[in-house]
Amino acid sequence: MVNIDITGNCNQRCEFCYQTLDGSSLPTDVILDVVQEQKSDSSVQVGGGEPMLDPRILWLIEKFVDMGKRVHIATNGTVIPEGLLDLEETVKKNVEIQVSLHASSPELYKSITGTDFFDRVLENIGALKAHFTTLITSVVYQRNYGDMQNIIDLAEQMGLPLRVNLVFPVGLGKDVIRLTSKQVEGLRGLLLAERLGKKGMIDSPLVHAESNCHALEVAYGIPRTGQCPFDLGKLYVAPSGERFGCEFYRKKERRNEK
Repeated sequence: MVNIDITGNCNQRCEFCYQTLDGSSLPTDVILDVVQEQKSDSSVQVGGGEPMLDPRILWLIEKFVDMGKRVHIATNGTVIPEGLLDLEETVKKNVEIQVSLHASSPELYKSITGTDFFDRVLENIGALKAHFTTLITSVVYQRNYGDMQNIIDLAEQMGLPLRVNLVFPVGLGKDVIRLTSKQVEGLRGLLLAERLGKKGMIDSPLVHAESNCHALEVAYGIPRTGQCPFDLGKLYVAPSGERFGCEFYRKKERRNEK
């Protein structure tokens, strides 16, 4: 599994962001080398910063698909690059777009992201959904914990799957108030009930019988009972070119350890 954050440029400043938003860009040759190195991986996860602001994004999507990869793009949904919706159907069917939406109202959205793009994002989600496999992701902490049911309902109204994650103490995530153990259990219960009622349209590390995440174990004390992708050779590459086993578990990539 390879996750590449191609840019440190973003048009938002989410108060829990794990990334160093310094405007840097990962060189194209490095990006291609990383993907070629991971020959056994069937997919490439592309993020940022905001990858849709990177002028190479369409070329990279087409290149990755040409290399036989499925492409997963993590975006804030504020920008749809010119030409994205007009990609060849053979390319589109190999692309999944994950749009972050951490609030159900413009006011809360602005307090989290620092921008007034809520309505634009909802409109863009509709446009993306018409062309690509699309899902929504929400990151939960104290500020939006009470809005979680509304976010679930909004995702249902849009007819899209929702993935829910917890904030990790990486980057700005160190400075926000995370959920208490009691709140995590409350969130788990809500998500499990909604998952049953919505026929699998809800997903989260919290709803699975086994927790396989090093980062959750370190940050929230959730016992790890299965193998983490980190243990199985996951590779994360930051815009700076640094390599880690995981963007949230910042130990150096195991294959580079002496």
